Amino acid sequence: MWAEVAAFFKANTTEAVLISIIGTILVWMYKQFKGMIDREQQDKLTIAQLKQTLFTKLELSIASVLHLNSEDSKQHMYVLLGECGPYLTKTQRTIIRDYYKHFDRSLLYSLHALVMTEVDKLTRQLEKLNENKDSSEWLHYIQRLYAPIWPIIVLAIMILFVFAVISLVQMGSTLWLKLNLVLLGVTIFIGATIAVSIVSFIVKRELGKQGGIRWSVIALIIFSPALPFVLNRIDASIYVFVAQVLGLAYISYSKRPREVIMP
Repeated sequence: MWAEVAAFFKANTTEAVLISIIGTILVWMYKQFKGMIDREQQDKLTIAQLKQTLFTKLELSIASVLHLNSEDSKQHMYVLLGECGPYLTKTQRTIIRDYYKHFDRSLLYSLHALVMTEVDKLTRQLEKLNENKDSSEWLHYIQRLYAPIWPIIVLAIMILFVFAVISLVQMGSTLWLKLNLVLLGVTIFIGATIAVSIVSFIVKRELGKQGGIRWSVIALIIFSPALPFVLNRIDASIYVFVAQVLGLAYISYSKRPREVIMP
Protein backbone atom coordinates (compact mmCIF):
# COMPACT_ATOMS: atom_id res chain seq x y z
CA MET A 1 0.00 0.00 0.00
CA TRP A 2 2.71 2.48 1.00
CA ALA A 3 4.69 1.55 -2.10
CA GLU A 4 1.69 2.41 -4.27
CA VAL A 5 1.25 5.76 -2.48
CA ALA A 6 4.95 6.55 -2.97
CA ALA A 7 4.72 5.60 -6.63
CA PHE A 8 1.70 7.88 -7.08
CA PHE A 9 3.49 10.89 -5.57
CA LYS A 10 6.58 10.16 -7.64
CA ALA A 11 4.59 9.94 -10.88
CA ASN A 12 2.39 12.96 -10.12
CA THR A 13 4.70 15.67 -8.84
CA THR A 14 2.25 18.55 -9.30
CA GLU A 15 -0.57 16.73 -7.51
CA ALA A 16 1.82 15.72 -4.73
CA VAL A 17 2.92 19.31 -4.16
CA LEU A 18 -0.71 20.50 -4.20
CA ILE A 19 -1.77 17.83 -1.70
CA SER A 20 1.16 18.72 0.54
CA ILE A 21 0.28 22.41 0.47
CA ILE A 22 -3.41 21.77 1.19
CA GLY A 23 -2.53 19.29 3.94
CA THR A 24 -0.15 21.77 5.57
CA ILE A 25 -2.76 24.53 5.45
CA LEU A 26 -5.42 22.25 6.95
CA VAL A 27 -3.12 21.16 9.79
CA TRP A 28 -2.20 24.79 10.50
CA MET A 29 -5.84 25.86 10.46
CA TYR A 30 -6.78 22.97 12.76
CA LYS A 31 -4.12 23.96 15.31
CA GLN A 32 -5.17 27.62 15.16
CA PHE A 33 -8.88 26.89 15.60
CA LYS A 34 -8.20 24.37 18.38
CA GLY A 35 -6.10 26.90 20.29
CA MET A 36 -8.77 29.57 19.87
CA ILE A 37 -11.57 27.23 21.04
CA ASP A 38 -9.59 26.03 24.07
CA ARG A 39 -8.77 29.61 25.11
CA GLU A 40 -12.36 30.69 24.58
CA GLN A 41 -13.69 27.87 26.77
CA GLN A 42 -11.19 28.63 29.55
CA ASP A 43 -11.90 32.36 29.38
CA LYS A 44 -15.64 31.68 29.46
CA LEU A 45 -15.26 29.51 32.57
CA THR A 46 -13.03 32.05 34.34
CA ILE A 47 -15.33 35.00 33.60
CA ALA A 48 -18.44 33.03 34.65
CA GLN A 49 -16.81 32.11 37.97
CA LEU A 50 -15.76 35.72 38.60
CA LYS A 51 -19.21 37.09 37.73
CA GLN A 52 -20.97 34.51 39.90
CA THR A 53 -18.77 35.44 42.88
CA LEU A 54 -19.33 39.17 42.43
CA PHE A 55 -23.07 38.99 41.82
CA THR A 56 -23.60 36.58 44.73
CA LYS A 57 -21.86 39.06 47.02
CA LEU A 58 -23.94 41.88 45.54
CA GLU A 59 -27.15 39.90 46.06
CA LEU A 60 -26.34 39.42 49.74
CA SER A 61 -25.25 43.04 50.11
CA ILE A 62 -28.52 44.39 48.68
CA ALA A 63 -30.46 42.04 50.96
CA SER A 64 -28.47 43.42 53.89
CA VAL A 65 -29.39 47.00 52.92
CA LEU A 66 -33.06 46.06 52.57
CA HIS A 67 -33.15 44.42 56.01
CA LEU A 68 -30.71 46.58 58.02
CA ASN A 69 -30.68 49.86 56.09
CA SER A 70 -27.47 50.89 57.86
CA GLU A 71 -24.76 53.15 56.48
CA ASP A 72 -22.17 50.36 56.66
CA SER A 73 -24.37 48.03 54.60
CA LYS A 74 -24.97 50.78 52.06
CA GLN A 75 -21.25 51.57 51.77
CA HIS A 76 -20.51 47.88 51.25
CA MET A 77 -23.18 47.71 48.56
CA TYR A 78 -21.71 50.74 46.78
CA VAL A 79 -18.27 49.12 46.74
CA LEU A 80 -19.67 45.92 45.25
CA LEU A 81 -21.66 47.86 42.66
CA GLY A 82 -18.37 49.40 41.53
CA GLU A 83 -16.70 45.99 41.30
CA CYS A 84 -19.64 44.60 39.32
CA GLY A 85 -19.71 47.67 37.05
CA PRO A 86 -18.10 46.06 33.96
CA TYR A 87 -20.67 43.23 34.02
CA LEU A 88 -23.86 45.20 34.71
CA THR A 89 -26.54 45.31 32.03
CA LYS A 90 -28.09 48.52 30.78
CA THR A 91 -31.27 47.85 32.75
CA GLN A 92 -29.31 47.27 35.95
CA ARG A 93 -27.30 50.48 35.44
CA THR A 94 -30.49 52.46 34.89
CA ILE A 95 -32.03 51.18 38.13
CA ILE A 96 -28.82 51.92 40.06
CA ARG A 97 -28.67 55.50 38.75
CA ASP A 98 -32.34 56.03 39.55
CA TYR A 99 -31.66 54.81 43.07
CA TYR A 100 -28.76 57.27 43.43
CA LYS A 101 -31.12 60.07 42.41
CA HIS A 102 -34.17 59.20 44.51
CA PHE A 103 -33.01 56.63 47.11
CA ASP A 104 -36.26 54.78 46.58
CA ARG A 105 -36.16 51.39 48.35
CA SER A 106 -38.54 49.89 45.78
CA LEU A 107 -35.77 50.29 43.20
CA LEU A 108 -33.52 48.13 45.35
CA TYR A 109 -36.14 45.39 45.29
CA SER A 110 -36.12 45.52 41.48
CA LEU A 111 -32.33 45.50 41.40
CA HIS A 112 -32.25 42.61 43.87
CA ALA A 113 -34.59 40.60 41.62
CA LEU A 114 -32.42 41.27 38.58
CA VAL A 115 -29.25 40.28 40.44
CA MET A 116 -30.83 37.05 41.70
CA THR A 117 -31.86 36.23 38.12
CA GLU A 118 -28.28 36.89 37.00
CA VAL A 119 -26.86 34.64 39.75
CA ASP A 120 -29.24 31.82 38.80
CA LYS A 121 -28.27 32.17 35.13
CA LEU A 122 -24.56 32.10 35.96
CA THR A 123 -25.07 29.08 38.20
CA ARG A 124 -26.74 27.16 35.37
CA GLN A 125 -23.96 28.22 33.00
CA LEU A 126 -21.24 27.03 35.38
CA GLU A 127 -23.04 23.76 36.02
CA LYS A 128 -23.19 23.15 32.28
CA LEU A 129 -19.51 24.03 31.80
CA ASN A 130 -18.42 21.85 34.72
CA GLU A 131 -20.70 19.03 33.58
CA ASN A 132 -19.06 19.05 30.18
CA LYS A 133 -15.63 19.25 31.77
CA ASP A 134 -16.25 16.50 34.33
CA SER A 135 -17.99 14.13 31.94
CA SER A 136 -16.24 11.06 30.64
CA GLU A 137 -12.64 12.12 29.99
CA TRP A 138 -12.31 10.29 26.69
CA LEU A 139 -15.60 11.74 25.42
CA HIS A 140 -14.55 15.27 26.41
CA TYR A 141 -11.17 14.71 24.74
CA ILE A 142 -12.84 13.56 21.51
CA GLN A 143 -15.17 16.58 21.56
CA ARG A 144 -12.16 18.87 21.89
CA LEU A 145 -10.44 17.11 19.00
CA TYR A 146 -13.46 17.44 16.69
CA ALA A 147 -14.44 21.00 17.71
CA PRO A 148 -11.95 22.75 15.33
CA ILE A 149 -13.16 20.71 12.36
CA TRP A 150 -16.49 22.55 12.12
CA PRO A 151 -14.96 26.01 11.50
CA ILE A 152 -12.78 24.45 8.80
CA ILE A 153 -15.83 22.86 7.18
CA VAL A 154 -17.72 26.17 7.30
CA LEU A 155 -14.74 27.98 5.76
CA ALA A 156 -14.48 25.34 3.01
CA ILE A 157 -18.20 25.70 2.23
CA MET A 158 -17.80 29.48 2.01
CA ILE A 159 -14.86 29.14 -0.38
CA LEU A 160 -16.77 26.66 -2.57
CA PHE A 161 -19.79 28.98 -2.56
CA VAL A 162 -17.66 31.94 -3.66
CA PHE A 163 -16.13 29.89 -6.49
CA ALA A 164 -19.63 28.75 -7.54
CA VAL A 165 -20.86 32.35 -7.67
CA ILE A 166 -17.79 33.42 -9.65
CA SER A 167 -18.41 30.60 -12.12
CA LEU A 168 -22.04 31.66 -12.56
CA VAL A 169 -21.06 35.30 -13.03
CA GLN A 170 -18.57 34.35 -15.74
CA MET A 171 -21.39 32.58 -17.56
CA GLY A 172 -23.44 35.80 -17.67
CA SER A 173 -23.80 37.22 -21.16
CA THR A 174 -24.30 40.87 -20.15
CA LEU A 175 -22.99 43.16 -17.43
CA TRP A 176 -26.54 43.57 -16.06
CA LEU A 177 -26.95 39.81 -15.72
CA LYS A 178 -23.54 39.47 -14.06
CA LEU A 179 -24.43 42.20 -11.56
CA ASN A 180 -27.68 40.45 -10.66
CA LEU A 181 -25.88 37.11 -10.25
CA VAL A 182 -23.40 38.75 -7.88
CA LEU A 183 -26.25 40.26 -5.86
CA LEU A 184 -28.02 36.90 -5.80
CA GLY A 185 -24.90 35.27 -4.37
CA VAL A 186 -24.49 38.04 -1.79
CA THR A 187 -28.12 37.83 -0.64
CA ILE A 188 -27.96 34.03 -0.31
CA PHE A 189 -24.73 34.39 1.69
CA ILE A 190 -26.28 36.99 4.02
CA GLY A 191 -29.42 34.91 4.57
CA ALA A 192 -27.46 31.72 5.24
CA THR A 193 -25.11 33.53 7.64
CA ILE A 194 -27.99 34.95 9.67
CA ALA A 195 -29.76 31.57 9.73
CA VAL A 196 -26.65 29.71 10.94
CA SER A 197 -26.00 32.40 13.57
CA ILE A 198 -29.57 32.17 14.90
CA VAL A 199 -29.37 28.37 15.13
CA SER A 200 -26.00 28.63 16.89
CA PHE A 201 -27.34 31.11 19.46
CA ILE A 202 -30.40 28.93 20.07
CA VAL A 203 -28.27 25.82 20.62
CA LYS A 204 -25.99 27.74 23.02
CA ARG A 205 -29.02 29.33 24.71
CA GLU A 206 -27.52 32.76 24.17
CA LEU A 207 -30.31 34.22 22.02
CA GLY A 208 -31.96 37.12 23.82
CA LYS A 209 -35.55 38.23 23.55
CA GLN A 210 -36.21 39.75 20.12
CA GLY A 211 -39.88 40.66 19.83
CA GLY A 212 -42.31 40.18 16.96
CA ILE A 213 -41.01 42.95 14.71
CA ARG A 214 -37.35 41.92 15.00
CA TRP A 215 -38.24 38.27 14.33
CA SER A 216 -40.21 39.35 11.24
CA VAL A 217 -37.21 41.31 9.97
CA ILE A 218 -34.88 38.36 10.66
CA ALA A 219 -37.23 36.04 8.76
CA LEU A 220 -37.30 38.53 5.87
CA ILE A 221 -33.49 38.58 5.70
CA ILE A 222 -33.25 34.78 5.76
CA PHE A 223 -36.01 33.86 3.30
CA SER A 224 -36.03 36.84 0.91
CA PRO A 225 -33.28 35.34 -1.34
CA ALA A 226 -35.90 32.82 -2.50
CA LEU A 227 -37.83 35.64 -4.23
CA PRO A 228 -35.84 35.59 -7.53
CA PHE A 229 -36.49 31.84 -7.82
CA VAL A 230 -40.19 32.17 -6.99
CA LEU A 231 -40.70 34.99 -9.51
CA ASN A 232 -38.20 33.47 -11.95
CA ARG A 233 -36.66 36.92 -12.32
CA ILE A 234 -32.97 37.32 -11.57
CA ASP A 235 -33.31 41.12 -11.41
CA ALA A 236 -35.40 40.71 -8.23
CA SER A 237 -32.06 40.22 -6.45
CA ILE A 238 -31.67 44.01 -6.32
CA TYR A 239 -34.85 44.41 -4.26
CA VAL A 240 -33.83 41.51 -2.02
CA PHE A 241 -30.41 43.06 -1.41
CA VAL A 242 -31.95 46.45 -0.52
CA ALA A 243 -34.45 44.76 1.82
CA GLN A 244 -31.67 42.84 3.56
CA VAL A 245 -29.52 45.94 4.03
CA LEU A 246 -32.47 47.84 5.51
CA GLY A 247 -33.31 44.84 7.71
CA LEU A 248 -29.75 44.58 9.02
CA ALA A 249 -29.73 48.31 9.72
CA TYR A 250 -33.00 48.01 11.66
CA ILE A 251 -31.69 45.09 13.75
CA SER A 252 -28.45 46.95 14.46
CA TYR A 253 -30.08 50.17 15.66
CA SER A 254 -33.37 48.97 17.15
CA LYS A 255 -33.64 48.03 20.81
CA ARG A 256 -34.64 44.59 21.96
CA PRO A 257 -37.74 44.41 24.23
CA ARG A 258 -36.94 44.52 27.91
CA GLU A 259 -37.96 41.97 30.45
CA VAL A 260 -39.74 43.78 33.24
CA ILE A 261 -39.27 42.32 36.72
CA MET A 262 -41.69 43.63 39.31
CA PRO A 263 -40.43 44.19 42.86
